[in-house]
Amino acid sequence: MSIGWADCAAPPAYPTLKGVKRGSVYEVERVVVGPLETNCYLICKGSECLVVDPGAEPERIAERLAGRGVAAIVATHLHFDHVGAVEALAERFRAPFIAHRADWELREVFARVAESWGFEAPRLPEPSPAGAELPLGLRALHVPGHTPGSIAVLGDGFVLTGDLLFRGSVGRTDLPGGDWETLVRSVCSLYELPPSYAVLPGHGPPTTLGREARANYFVPQSTCKKY
Repeated sequence: MSIGWADCAAPPAYPTLKGVKRGSVYEVERVVVGPLETNCYLICKGSECLVVDPGAEPERIAERLAGRGVAAIVATHLHFDHVGAVEALAERFRAPFIAHRADWELREVFARVAESWGFEAPRLPEPSPAGAELPLGLRALHVPGHTPGSIAVLGDGFVLTGDLLFRGSVGRTDLPGGDWETLVRSVCSLYELPPSYAVLPGHGPPTTLGREARANYFVPQSTCKKY
């Protein structure tokens, strides 16, 4: 796997990850978008890409695709800062939109949260349910806690964690649908993957599962036995 970083206002502390599983057929690029600096990921295999969490700036995301096709658009969850560009990209590329049904059922609640923060609630096409299998040979893991329908996208040596797991931290659970104990169990389920796996979060720099299992401030692996 190769990981590239598009130009952004807040670049990560380091541009690449060592210890990522070699031999992957995927190219992963991060594009930081929107006022909350959401990480949108382009996971490409040959001439096709999966677009994950396009939170804003659809034109800029389209430019980074550089003429490649879009197999699908995936949301790790339906908070406004992760889906603001979904409608525009789905129409432009005629691509299906994939999200978990549990979040879709809370879409009106999430819209009110966006408006209460002073943001316009994005319009969304009705998503196809997120099953275990995603296009391009990727997999979806249901990891509720930050929201009831949060998913992680699992590839060869990497996992996109949305707002579940960050470098040194975890997602908040004080928004509608959040639950702390559920989040902890979801984080602990990811620690069952190989420690060399790259963690590509919804905000901020990358990390690895091994690093977070050892040193995450809120949910190190030592916490998991309590849940």
